[in-house]
Amino acid sequence: MTRKRMVALAATLAVALPGVASAGNSGMDVIVDGNTGAETRSIAVSVADLNLASTNGMRRADSRLVRASKQVCGFVNGSVIPVTDDYRDCYSAAIDGARSDLSALAQRMS
Repeated sequence: MTRKRMVALAATLAVALPGVASAGNSGMDVIVDGNTGAETRSIAVSVADLNLASTNGMRRADSRLVRASKQVCGFVNGSVIPVTDDYRDCYSAAIDGARSDLSALAQRMS
């Protein structure tokens, strides 16, 4: 396994494991899916600790979704990999879907 793959896997697990651990507890997770070519990656992002009725809570949730969307589409901080059209398409679909799910979750909570 290359160093870049190991870094990407470690970053994915760091974000995914807290969300997976709480997935059965509260139903307060947003699943972020990214499709790059034939590969699909998913990360569960927990928002259980946030007040989704507040502007600050929604802003913090969105920040988590942005970070997860980048990760499922293959972006790694410090990467020298150029941003491709495939990455842009993956990120756009991932963040749009995650934001839609977050809005639905926030509506259910209010």
